Order: sequence, then structure tokens, then C-alpha cells
Amino acid sequence: MKQNKVYITVGRHEHYGFDTAIEREDMLVAYQTGKMLAAILPPCATVYHSPLARAFETARFEALGLKCNHLVETEFLDEDAPKNTVQKFINAVLQNTKDDDCYYHMVTHLPVVEKLGLPFLGAGDLCLLTADNWSEMLAENFTLQVINAPKIAPEIWHKLKVEKAVFDKMSADEIYQKVQTLL
Repeated sequence: MKQNKVYITVGRHEHYGFDTAIEREDMLVAYQTGKMLAAILPPCATVYHSPLARAFETARFEALGLKCNHLVETEFLDEDAPKNTVQKFINAVLQNTKDDDCYYHMVTHLPVVEKLGLPFLGAGDLCLLTADNWSEMLAENFTLQVINAPKIAPEIWHKLKVEKAVFDKMSADEIYQKVQTLL
């Protein structure tokens, strides 16, 4: 992607987990999503996420793949946030953007995606919004592309050096620490 453009990705959290906030395999999918975005977009300035655990967990694994250390929790991306509140939050982010920031990522919920007038997203999918500058983004003069969540690459299992039966018993923090070894 061109560096002289600006980008926002709005993603939906991964699938609910049974004993974790999101499914364990989806933690790897979220990491791969972040890696995929890092390969095609400029460095991410901030990853914003809803306060709900499933959004946080998705955001932290995506941020790891993005190599973005700036994670910000905001109630304005909560699924119950009113439409005007969500829009005011995004507008405030864009209006207060530093000149050298070209990309923000947001992890939220389907109701928020719908409030923004974006297309339906499955769990882990996202919309890529691209504009010539932040003023154009604010004016909603952007192109939109839906990006589906990737499948887990087989080599991830090999690189993690953990058997599936062991992986299925790991906590989210243990998986996060394991995935950090892939960097």
C-alpha cells in the first residue's frame, strides 16, 4: 500500500471461547491477521479496542502481529455504545492525529460495525478504509475493502513447538508468551 495514504482497519473480535475470552486457535488467527496487516500497511500508531474481554484478547494478539505496543481500551467501541458516540470517538481520533501517523486499528463488535454503516463482518474479519489524508477520511471519502480472517498457517504449529492436546489446555497468557517467541 502507498505510504502517502492513511488507513483505518475496523475489525470484529474473534469467536467466543469456552474457557477463554476467544477460542485458542483464534488467538493464532488474530496474530496472523496482525502480521498480514503489518505486511501491507504502514506501522500502526494505536490499536483501540472495546473493554469486553473478547475484544481485548483479539486486539492484543493482533497488536502482537502488528508489532504495535500502543493498545488503548475505550468504552466508545463497546457494542452498546450509541452510534453518535462511536462516530464522535473516531472523529476525535482523526482530528487529533499526529502528522506522521498513517494507520489505526480498531477491534470491536458487529453492532458497532453496523452503526458505522460498514458491511457485515464475520468473527475476526475486518474492513480496511483507505483515504488520501485524514481530512478525506473524516469526510468519509475513503475506499472500503473487506478482509476475511486468515486460516492458521500450518507452519505456526511447527514453530510453536507445542502439541495440539497441550495447546488446548494452555491459558491465553501462556499462548501469548508462546506466540511472542515467533517474533
